[in-house]
Order: sequence, then C-alpha cells, then structure tokens
Amino acid sequence: MKQKDKLFYCAQCGTMHVRNGGVEKLDYEIAEFSPNAQGEKVFMPFWRVYASLIVRSKNVEGGTLFKIANFLKGGDSGNMFIYIPAADLNTGDFRRMAVQFTSSPPRYSTRLKFGNEVRIPAAISKQEAAELADFVVVTMEAEQPGVLQRLDYTLTVNDTKLVYLPYVRNAQGQLMPGL
Repeated sequence: MKQKDKLFYCAQCGTMHVRNGGVEKLDYEIAEFSPNAQGEKVFMPFWRVYASLIVRSKNVEGGTLFKIANFLKGGDSGNMFIYIPAADLNTGDFRRMAVQFTSSPPRYSTRLKFGNEVRIPAAISKQEAAELADFVVVTMEAEQPGVLQRLDYTLTVNDTKLVYLPYVRNAQGQLMPGL
C-alpha cells in the first residue's frame, strides 16, 4: 500500500510545507549519505524536537535517572534534542529509532537537495511529534539500570525541525542508517 506524504516539497524552490487549513513552511535539513553507503538510498524523515526538561520529583528503585542524567550532563533538568521518526513505522521500529538517535544524536554533513533519492513519506505531523516527545523521554528512562516508579516532570518544546536522515535498503530489504 502506498503511503501518502503529509508534507509537500517543491523541487524547484526547495520549500517544504504542510497544508493544514493553510500553508505552513517547514524548517528542514537533509543529511548527506556516507561515501561508503551501498544499496538503495532513501531519506527517512525525523522531527528533531529541541525541548527543556525539568524533573520536579522522582522515585527510582535501585538506581537513578541514569539516561536522562546522561543527556543533561548529570543533572535532572536541562535542554535536549529528541528525535521522533515521522515515517509510518511499527511500534518497535519507532521506539528503537527514537531511542537510538535521542541517546546518540546523529552527526552528519548536510546537502541542499534530495537528488534522485526517494523520500519516505511523513505520517506524523509536527504537533504529533511534540506530543510523542514525552513518550520517548519516559521510554528511555523506563529501561534499566534503575526501575522507574514515579517521574513528575515538565517537558517544554522550544523548537522543532524536520531532518531527513539517509538510509540504505540492504539485500534483505531492511533499512539501515546510511550515515
């Protein structure tokens, strides 16, 4: 089944926009493929959410807020980038990619155009991504080493940017990062 892209791209002027009761231009960037990337090249859309996290109180059995503390350089509050896959993915792939890039933000050089490579359609809106940022933060912290019992926090979205990351489809049809 062919997926419908919620985003519109003008190859002539390079504008990306969404139509939702009006036209909203989107800030975006395109990551360059690694020179070693082999196979079918595609671009997967992600929302990069720049957010401020303030932990008001917590209760962690047998540990600390290990992952959040690592992002925030040892504290319970600060700013962080949260990567939300914008493609239509199953829950496992969505969670894996979100946690992977949020815990280890991708480093890449950018390019100006998509060229002849395919863009995977975006199925998640900017507003949905901002709402899903909470899910990613809690999911990341809910894993070991400590068992999260309670977390009272505030997550404020400061900015959201669309980032197209390169992927390569291998011989088995799986998408692998092409950074």
